Amino acid sequence: MKRIFILLFFIFSFSFATPEEKVDKMLLKAWQYYEQGNYYMMLDQAKKTVEYAKKENVPKGIAEGYYYIGIAYFMMGNIDKAIEYANKAIEYSKDKPNYRWKAYAHTLLAEIMLYLKKYDEALKHFKITLKIAQENKNEKMVPIALLNIGNVYFYKKDYKKALEYYKKALKEIKSIDIRPHYTALLNYNTAMAYYKLKEYKNASIYFEKALKVYEKLGDIKSTVESAYFLAKSLSKIGEKEKALEVIKKYKFLAKKVLLYKKFKQLEEKIKKGQ
Repeated sequence: MKRIFILLFFIFSFSFATPEEKVDKMLLKAWQYYEQGNYYMMLDQAKKTVEYAKKENVPKGIAEGYYYIGIAYFMMGNIDKAIEYANKAIEYSKDKPNYRWKAYAHTLLAEIMLYLKKYDEALKHFKITLKIAQENKNEKMVPIALLNIGNVYFYKKDYKKALEYYKKALKEIKSIDIRPHYTALLNYNTAMAYYKLKEYKNASIYFEKALKVYEKLGDIKSTVESAYFLAKSLSKIGEKEKALEVIKKYKFLAKKVLLYKKFKQLEEKIKKGQ
């Protein structure tokens, strides 16, 4: 009886849902498929959402549906289709009042361009996203857009420019509540930019900050990578004992992510240089 009651209640509540509520449920299901890594089902669900949203005139379902379809194609490696739907999302959302739809669509196209190493195109769309976020005073979207722009400059090997945007993003997140993952990523990327510029002292400061956050999050791979570059940075500024302490603390954790060999090699190199 309990199973039948739950099923009947679901059918009853779904039958009387508004088109907007049904679209929300359909989009949520598509996103759940994304989180599961099931991009084929995500694609199918997003297409059904767009079809239904067009029939019932629900703009959210069309705008976000196009965006989800673009993501699904991108994750499946169908770049032409991903670009097509990113552009559809941009075109559809450009005269709509919801600025987030515009920002998401431009961000997707920017990520695709970054993947294709079309860095100027990626910058163009990330900067549009930044402008949208600033104009709408979205405190959480601004630092993420700054981070993305910094990443493009990093890939272009313009580490000074990358650092400029990373530092702007770090300044923005000081006064807001943002997911710890972004704080860690910003610190790690800032550290890596300093490392590439051979400013190892500054690099060590930010690698240590990233390490602490990743460790709290339980992100083993990122914790180990942060520890590895922290040790390398410390060794380059002559703080070899501290570098060896970091290696000793994290090298066995490195086994879990197949990085133990790199830790061991770095340890031996530092010891030989003493």
